[in-house]
Amino acid sequence: MINMAGNAQEKIIVLGDSRLVTGFRIAGVSEHYLAEGKQAEEKLAELLGSSDAGVIIISEEMMVNMDWKLKKTIETIAKPVVVPVPGPAGPVGEAESLRELVRRALGFDLLKK
Repeated sequence: MINMAGNAQEKIIVLGDSRLVTGFRIAGVSEHYLAEGKQAEEKLAELLGSSDAGVIIISEEMMVNMDWKLKKTIETIAKPVVVPVPGPAGPVGEAESLRELVRRALGFDLLKK
């Protein structure tokens, strides 16, 4: 993607099952990958190394069940930001809050006065 100033923009990418991918496709996210389990972890690891990925949306369930090394990588990098979203059953509770993800990516808390 290119913005009005001619600079490259970072992409929003969705990675997950058909329900998650379809929902974000309807919302206008054009880059998406349908994958689950080990295949999804491998694709996520690949996307983490992509220079044009800004935000990667995955399911909370995927985040909770993924390999601890991949979780550690996600926790230590500022970009891309990996955003786990709750599934139909609701929040899992173990995943990092969106507020904390933004704080980690930007280096400060947007909501703190």
